[in-house]
Amino acid sequence: MRKKQKPAVPVLIFIVLILQLVFLYYLKYSNQGLSISDFSLNNLGNILNLVFTLSLITGIYFYSKKKGNTNTPIIIFTIILILSLLISYLFTTVQFPSKKVYIFGQPGGKVLDAAIFTIYQYIMFTFISYVWLKIFSSGRLILLRSFLNGIFMLFFFICLAFLYIQTSGYSNNYYSLSRDKNNLGVVLGAAVWSNNKPSPSLAARVDKAIDLYKKGFIGSILLTGSNAPGELTEAAVAYNYAKKSGIDTNKIHIETNTTSTTGQIRYVKNNLIDVPGISQVIIISDAYHLVRVMEISKFSNIHIKLAASNLKLDYKTKLYREIRESVALIVFWSFAL
Repeated sequence: MRKKQKPAVPVLIFIVLILQLVFLYYLKYSNQGLSISDFSLNNLGNILNLVFTLSLITGIYFYSKKKGNTNTPIIIFTIILILSLLISYLFTTVQFPSKKVYIFGQPGGKVLDAAIFTIYQYIMFTFISYVWLKIFSSGRLILLRSFLNGIFMLFFFICLAFLYIQTSGYSNNYYSLSRDKNNLGVVLGAAVWSNNKPSPSLAARVDKAIDLYKKGFIGSILLTGSNAPGELTEAAVAYNYAKKSGIDTNKIHIETNTTSTTGQIRYVKNNLIDVPGISQVIIISDAYHLVRVMEISKFSNIHIKLAASNLKLDYKTKLYREIRESVALIVFWSFAL
């Protein structure tokens, strides 16, 4: 005779899943140097986190009501899910030697943290798939199908992010900008090539800032970005490039400590918003990058303006960068990294 399932187990799992959602929200705001008191559901990433958790809780509820299903698989999945989140948290607090290297032009620490958090998200998707498959189907391959569905769901949301980038429309020149000498143009850092030469992306961003300055949209420029080992900082290389345009260097300032987009937006929030003498902060970057910039700014509850560079890319390079940016956008929505 089959042992009767304990109805308290699903309830306890519901509580654990709600607590892990709260902890995930805490981690997201902590990652951005914010307090959980800044939490808002007026943010797509936070909504997605909630939807994933609710779909899992709902699935477990119906799973527990279906005859023949046992509590053991959902207990195991829950334990693995919580452990993966805790491990992800630990990776954000520990400095490993590998975190000092650069991967795909990004700080190794950020890439490693994102990879670990992505494993957590994959486990979440696999868990969701498993309980719903057990509700509507049966068979020996449900676990394997769940693992495959988890991969499919990751790619599906990357595709959604890609479409979001394509349709957000931040490529218009002078997007809702007003001429004001008290406006500050903030150029986000980009790769530096050998011999401390600005990459086409960095040069295009600086060119855009100079264009905005000459046309009266901004009165000063802040160049941001730290450096990879053995190079001048992105900000210093951008400064040397800007000097060649003949612009008054007294109007150019540099920030050389930030290593990522999230770090640069955090710098803007902490040092440039609501500062006397600055009317508006205008973030200058490539069009595909500005979508994530705006999402980070919304999450941080700061009001900025955007201006896209005139960077021209061939089809393959543009596609590669937009796919990479789609992954970065999903990682930010999910974990605020």
